[in-house]
Amino acid sequence: MIRVSLEEEDNRIRRIATTGDFFYPEEAFPKFEQALIGVKADEEAIRETVSLAYKKLRVVSVGVDPKDFVAAIMQTLRG
Repeated sequence: MIRVSLEEEDNRIRRIATTGDFFYPEEAFPKFEQALIGVKADEEAIRETVSLAYKKLRVVSVGVDPKDFVAAIMQTLRG
């Protein structure tokens, strides 16, 4: 399960916090969240950013993949 809280301003993500025990290496998690700051609050931009962050940070997530993060973020944005 992914939990997301965020603040959006001018159609961009200004703050985001995600929780869950499935993300490795753990030290990459803050960098992953930071990569989403300033990203346009639309599904395509978020999908591209999440995918790039997974690759760049060499993320391994147990039972969760990038599309799950995108879905959780989009659900929160649509709130």
